[in-house]
Amino acid sequence: MMIRKRVLLGMSGGMDSSMSAVLLQQQGYEVIGATLLTHTEASDPAIKAAQQLAKERNIEHHLIDCRPEFKETVIQYFADEYLKGRTPNPCVKCNETIKWKLLLEHADKLQCEYIATGHYVQKAFINNRYYIQKGLDPAKDQSYFLWNLNQATIARALFPLGQLHKHEVRQLAHELGYVAIAEKKESMGVCFLAGTDYRQYLSDLLGQTHPSLAPGQVVDENGQVLGQHDGYPFYTLGQRRGIEGVAKGKCVIAIDASTKSLIAGNKDQLYTQQVALNDFQLTDATEQWQNKQLFIRIRGLDSVPGYAGTIQLKNSQLIINFAEPVWAITPGQSIVIYTNDVVIGGGIG
Repeated sequence: MMIRKRVLLGMSGGMDSSMSAVLLQQQGYEVIGATLLTHTEASDPAIKAAQQLAKERNIEHHLIDCRPEFKETVIQYFADEYLKGRTPNPCVKCNETIKWKLLLEHADKLQCEYIATGHYVQKAFINNRYYIQKGLDPAKDQSYFLWNLNQATIARALFPLGQLHKHEVRQLAHELGYVAIAEKKESMGVCFLAGTDYRQYLSDLLGQTHPSLAPGQVVDENGQVLGQHDGYPFYTLGQRRGIEGVAKGKCVIAIDASTKSLIAGNKDQLYTQQVALNDFQLTDATEQWQNKQLFIRIRGLDSVPGYAGTIQLKNSQLIINFAEPVWAITPGQSIVIYTNDVVIGGGIG
């Protein structure tokens, strides 16, 4: 009798992870489900949905309560970055420090050879190295968020949706009778914000009397005071909203957390052709990619497809040179490097 390979699947209760469970079973894997309890209660509808699907598919299911770790690692990072005048990417932080770490740990405990998620990405094996590759559906590709996964993690990862388009996954759910799952509204943005504005979340988390959330000065490039803002963590580079009354026609071109000031200037001042990364990771030796034409993404949005550029290692920094000026590279956001559709590394701007 053939022994089925065991895979631990991260189940969120949404359509993507639910259909991943179906596809993995169809491919002959023994699926074990794991749902991470990160910021809600165990009674959350999404968790109940994951447990219900596991029951219907005869899948052993585990609920992993990681709320203390998630708060200390991801939510604290989220708040700290804004207090430094930066714009964080908590999904990338979670992937590195919580989600994949815990899936690997529990896969070992449960004797699962593989781990799987519902990400729309693929896995490539080139010259004895594993890489994250863009998903087939360009509108749903999530490779940008997985640049910091290491070799050990990618080697054991399965991505059942990587070669499918979203509409095909939805069609499969309909065909199998999972109408509620197929029609469920897709969750967007940062999970723990639950659709609320991050400014309100910060106010609730830190308390409205937190010193960093107090009004401060809006100044021009010469330090001349133009007016006041509502709290510097509520702003990001390129933003006009909130300062248009005191800096007409200008946007935020810098945030000085030490003085709690916003510097206002012209939009064109945010164009740059070079950025230096101190915190970075490359799948291969940097020398292999130096001065070669690469593809650089500075945001995970579909509306910001990416730019041509080259990389160079200099004084322990990774220098990225863009072929053309790029607007508003935001401190704290991930910058991800590709060759064709394959992720070769990334870093924090």
